[in-house]
Amino acid sequence: MKHALACLSGAIMLAAAAPPPPAEEEAPAGPSARMLSTSHSYVRMEPVSASVRAGAYMGGMLEVEFALDIPDEALRATVASRNLRLRDAYVTALTSYGGLGYRAGQVPDFVRITRILQLQTDRTLGTPGAEVLIRSIALHEP
Repeated sequence: MKHALACLSGAIMLAAAAPPPPAEEEAPAGPSARMLSTSHSYVRMEPVSASVRAGAYMGGMLEVEFALDIPDEALRATVASRNLRLRDAYVTALTSYGGLGYRAGQVPDFVRITRILQLQTDRTLGTPGAEVLIRSIALHEP
């Protein structure tokens, strides 16, 4: 009994004295944070959400996950500096689509949403060169 207690005590002291394991890089939170491309021109954007109408009431939330393909390094730097302006333009355009262009019960128009986001990207950056790449479009209805 005395021997078992001494072994247990020694193991506890040894474990406490051991250095902690090396810190690993934390995995991205959630499925939308995963890297989808190793290309340097690929710039992941945060998902954009907007409400959609159903008559005079809110009919749900439209969520779009996308990225930008920007081969030009200078334009990538511009995107980084104008990220909040881009996000505002995307939310405004998607809200307009959800209020005026979408009808309750329809499937969201993938092509139209892509064109809307592309137009806002070009306007906000002041030049073409950043291509919108849609990852997913989801409609969450109550």
